[in-house]
Amino acid sequence: MPRSKGLAVLRSLGAALAGYVAIVLATSAGFAPLGGLIHLSAPPRVQVLATAVAIGAGLLGGVVAAWIGGRSPVFHALGAAAFVAFESAYVIGFRPSADPLWFDLAGAATLLVATVAGGYLWQRLAPRRADGRLSGS
Repeated sequence: MPRSKGLAVLRSLGAALAGYVAIVLATSAGFAPLGGLIHLSAPPRVQVLATAVAIGAGLLGGVVAAWIGGRSPVFHALGAAAFVAFESAYVIGFRPSADPLWFDLAGAATLLVATVAGGYLWQRLAPRRADGRLSGS
């Protein structure tokens, strides 16, 4: 039974938003034991762990968006990445930072790339139905 166009749009927006929320929750939970906001002056061990948290959070957000979105998993992960991009642009553009611009941009780029990679990962590894389409499509 075909879905209405309006419901499909709502599902897509909800998928992107859910992916973004997953990223926010995962980064918050992962950065808390590392001292919260990570700065360039943090010890190398903290830098490496924070990078792992950002990659993991981005992958999770991309997978969540792709899973909820159903069809076009990378497209839905891109939607979640758009939320990250808007938030990052706001934070980098309007909040003073003790860190150099390249450091803040690198952190945002890590999340963006990992989020899209999460959608691609879901596209490659998700269970498929007998007709070859992704489950949930």
